[in-house]
Amino acid sequence: MTNSPNPKRGRPHGSRSFTWRAFFQESTTPVFVLSKGRRLRFANAAWEKLTGTTLADSLGMVCSARRHSSALATVLAPPPEVLAGRNHNTRRVPPAERNGPPWWDIAFTPLKNSEEILGVVGFITVTGDTATPAAARKVPAIIGTLRDQHAMAFSFDRYAGLSPATNRFLSQLRHAAEATAPLWLSGERGSGKETAARVVHHSGARRNAAFITLDCAGIQPYLIESLLFGRGAFLEGGHAGTVYLKEPAALPRDVQQRFADLFTTNDPGTHRLICGSLLPAGQQVADRKLVPDFHTQLSVLELVVPPLRDRLADLARFATQRHPSVSFDPATFDALATQSWPGNLRELHDVLNDAVTTARGSRVKPEHLPQSHRPRLSLATAPVPMPSLKLDAILQSVEKRVIALALARTRGNATKAAELLGIYRTRLLRQMKSLGISRPGEAES
Repeated sequence: MTNSPNPKRGRPHGSRSFTWRAFFQESTTPVFVLSKGRRLRFANAAWEKLTGTTLADSLGMVCSARRHSSALATVLAPPPEVLAGRNHNTRRVPPAERNGPPWWDIAFTPLKNSEEILGVVGFITVTGDTATPAAARKVPAIIGTLRDQHAMAFSFDRYAGLSPATNRFLSQLRHAAEATAPLWLSGERGSGKETAARVVHHSGARRNAAFITLDCAGIQPYLIESLLFGRGAFLEGGHAGTVYLKEPAALPRDVQQRFADLFTTNDPGTHRLICGSLLPAGQQVADRKLVPDFHTQLSVLELVVPPLRDRLADLARFATQRHPSVSFDPATFDALATQSWPGNLRELHDVLNDAVTTARGSRVKPEHLPQSHRPRLSLATAPVPMPSLKLDAILQSVEKRVIALALARTRGNATKAAELLGIYRTRLLRQMKSLGISRPGEAES
C-alpha cells in the first residue's frame, strides 16, 4: 500500500491498481499504438469514436502509405522521421473527409530501447472549423471581386455580333444557360467550344461554384478517374458547378460508362456536365467511340459552334474584345476577311497578337499582319516581278515559308504547328523532310 495522501492518483476511475489500457480508455484524446512492423496493436474508445471503426475490426492493420493501403491506414502511417527514432507532428486529412477542415494533427512518438524501435504511439487532435458548413464560410472580398470580374469576361456580350450565325448561336446559348440538362457542344478546332461552355456556366444556376475542365485526350484516364472519383476529388464537397469534358470519346469505354452513371442523375444543386467535341455525340456512338448513354442521356442539348468563316462580319468585334485599347485600320479587317481560317478563333487571336506586337503601339494596318495572312493584299497593291514562272518551284517556296513561319510561331512545336496549318502532324513531318526543313528537337511534342 502506498504512503501517498491520494493513493488513486494516476489510476482510472474505480480501479484499485494501475492498468494502462483502462487508463487510456478513459482519456478523451484518441490514442493508438503501432508495433515495430507498423501493425495496429491498441486504440482507445476515443479513437474508435473518431474513426468510426472498432479496434476489433482494425486490429493488426498495417499502417503505411502504400498504394493498396486503406484510407485509415494511410492517415495513421508514421512518417520517416518517426521510423528513424524522432518525435514528429504532422497534419493529415481524415479518411472520411476529402478536402478542407477538419484535419487531424497527429503527434507520433517512437518507443525505443537502446538498440531499436519497439513501436509507435500516436495522439490525435482534431483541428479546424467543423461547425460552419463550407457553403456558409465567408468568401474574402478580394476573392469575390476577382470571381465577379472573371465571370463578366464570359457574359453573353461576347456573342453580340452582326452575323446571322452569331446571333443564332447566342439565342441557343441563352436557352442552354436556363436549362440544367447535360450539354454537348460540337465544332471545329479553335471555334470556341470551351468559351461557350464557360458562358453557359457563368450565366446558369451553378455560376457560384467552380468550372472544371478536363482534357480527356490530353490526360491519362487513370488521372481523370483520380481527379473526379478518387480521394480529394473535384466533385466532393459541392464545390464543382460545371464539369467540361473535352473529347470524352478519347476515354476507355469503361471510364465513359462511369461518367454516364455519375451524371445521368441530374438532381438539383449537383454539378452539370458539358462536353465539347469535333463531332456530334450520335455520330461517335454510331462509330462505337462512345457508349450509348452519352447520346441518350448526356447530350440532351446539342449545339454546333459556328466556325469563324461564318462570322467574318464580326472580325472587328473580335479584335476590339481581344485588344480594347488598340486602334485598327478598317483595311486590316478587309485583308483578314479573305482568309479561310482553318484554326478559327484560336488562329485569329494569334494573328492579332502578332500584328499588335509588330505595330508597336501604332494603328494596326494590313502590313502589320503576318505575311501568310496578307498574300492577296500584297499581290493587289504591290505586285513583285517573279524571277521565274515555274509553278512547282513557286508553290514549293511558298509552302516552305509558311511551314517555317508556323514552326517559328509555335517555337518549334510540330504538333501545334500542324494544328495551326490545319493538317495532320504526320503530313507536316513528311513535308518538312521533303523540303529540307530541320525537324524540331527537344521542344517538339
